[in-house]
Amino acid sequence: MANFKEAMDILNKAEYSNAPHKCLHANKNEIGLTYMGIYQRWHPSWVGWREVIETLKACDDNLECASKELYKSEKLTKAVYEFYKEEFWDKARLDEISSQIIANEIFIFMVCAGKQAAIEYAQIVVRVKDDGVVGSKTLDALNKYDEEIFSLAYDVYEKKHFEDIASRDATKLWALKGWINRAYLV
Repeated sequence: MANFKEAMDILNKAEYSNAPHKCLHANKNEIGLTYMGIYQRWHPSWVGWREVIETLKACDDNLECASKELYKSEKLTKAVYEFYKEEFWDKARLDEISSQIIANEIFIFMVCAGKQAAIEYAQIVVRVKDDGVVGSKTLDALNKYDEEIFSLAYDVYEKKHFEDIASRDATKLWALKGWINRAYLV
């Protein structure tokens, strides 16, 4: 069965391993902070915010300094991994998928686009009812599907999803290249 840690390591490496100074940031179009993709506005009760705020204060509100310090924290990294496992991996039942590639594709897209879109596109690819619910029929179809064919087809849906967002909202154009690059991680 698919392994969460492997999928999360791919995401972490792609996003932050070469840029630990960017793991904590404040986007111009958002309210609050984001730490390793966890948006404070939508997840204000996340256990890691206390350490983030304390470190930011110790760094005189310098985001780059705080990012570098926070990235070294094993406790905070564990909290980040637990968050992603509970909020994304487990909710999509990705432990029950036999292909690591298919699970990775769904997980990495889900983190960026949300559970509903990620599951529906996976269901479209494997030709089951696209209701966004991972039930036995979806799991069975995913577990029988060729992982290479799935990966190629799923990337097409990911790219189109991101292009549609950017075409509807010009304020999102700045993120399009990064989103599309993320679609091709797996």
